[in-house]
Amino acid sequence: MIPSTVTEIDYNVKRKLEKFLDDKLRKIFEETRDDKPALDLSYIKTEKGFENSIIQNNYGGGYVFSNSNNCCCYLYFNDKKKKKLISIAIDDIGSLHKWYGTVEMLYRCMDEINEIAKEFRQLKCNSEKQEKIHVEKQVKQEKINEIYKNSAHTWLKTLMKNQPYSYYTTEDKNKITLSIKMKNNMQLDIPVYHNKFQKIIPKLSETIQQFEKTISKSNIRVLISDSRPNQQWITK
Repeated sequence: MIPSTVTEIDYNVKRKLEKFLDDKLRKIFEETRDDKPALDLSYIKTEKGFENSIIQNNYGGGYVFSNSNNCCCYLYFNDKKKKKLISIAIDDIGSLHKWYGTVEMLYRCMDEINEIAKEFRQLKCNSEKQEKIHVEKQVKQEKINEIYKNSAHTWLKTLMKNQPYSYYTTEDKNKITLSIKMKNNMQLDIPVYHNKFQKIIPKLSETIQQFEKTISKSNIRVLISDSRPNQQWITK
């Protein structure tokens, strides 16, 4: 195998490029007929545009052909059966699968490799831009979520400071759950979603009082469960 020329590439982009090459191989595979032409290394070097290729034995028997455009075609032999498997790589990104094919399929890959490389590199450029935009949006959203979370914590702390109830909070990715100790060893669990805390928190006092008076209805989502005696309750 030729040495890697790619030091780092996003996993999603790489998978997309691998699939692109695989689809190209599949198309060539479906269109290639088994005419069983002989493998002519001189013909490959001079007529197929791979005259600068260093042809070397590959693992498991077979050949690697590379050209000046940083494109490679691989021809593998499958053990004693001598079944030919064709694969291609551009900028060291290879197809996901090796395809059983013929020398004619290898020749077709060589004929089309530069055009495939042109499409490949455009796809790579577009995909990397899309991934960059996606990551930037994720980072921005994470910063917004962090602001929401911190604000929700502050609001809850202020609210519960003036309440007579014992409570504790647990945190998930998108919400804080406020647990209030009720009568008869029960507790009221109220999820406060980070992006909705401004709507939920103003209703908490009324909601807690309603359930304290056994009026089991509320405008916000709640859950009644057995209280957890070993929990670190925050008490007055």
